[in-house]
Amino acid sequence: MSLPALLLLTLMSDGDTRLTLSPADSAQACAATREVLVQVLIEAGKPPLLALCGTSALQLSPYVHGVPPEAETHRYRVEIPSSGGFSVTPLAAQTPCAPVPDADPVVHCTRSSQRVLSDD
Repeated sequence: MSLPALLLLTLMSDGDTRLTLSPADSAQACAATREVLVQVLIEAGKPPLLALCGTSALQLSPYVHGVPPEAETHRYRVEIPSSGGFSVTPLAAQTPCAPVPDADPVVHCTRSSQRVLSDD
């Protein structure tokens, strides 16, 4: 089942893209959280590459602040179609991913400390 979620992509210090996927109680709650987080990141001098509300069936472990880049070991392929929304797909360690910024859908290859939660 797809639920409201905030997708946040930020640039890591090593040049890779970090994914944060956070559940929201509603589309309105997601939009409010998005607005606050974008402002905080801009004020910190680290504007997001992308901050988008949508729905996702993928559930990830909660985001933890201050995780070092070497702990960002979970890989995801993010697709952003021009029609709206997003999809996030977990990638195995050896699965290749190539960013495609000028296509439809746009493809981002990301890392995260958030892991996929099982349905049990």
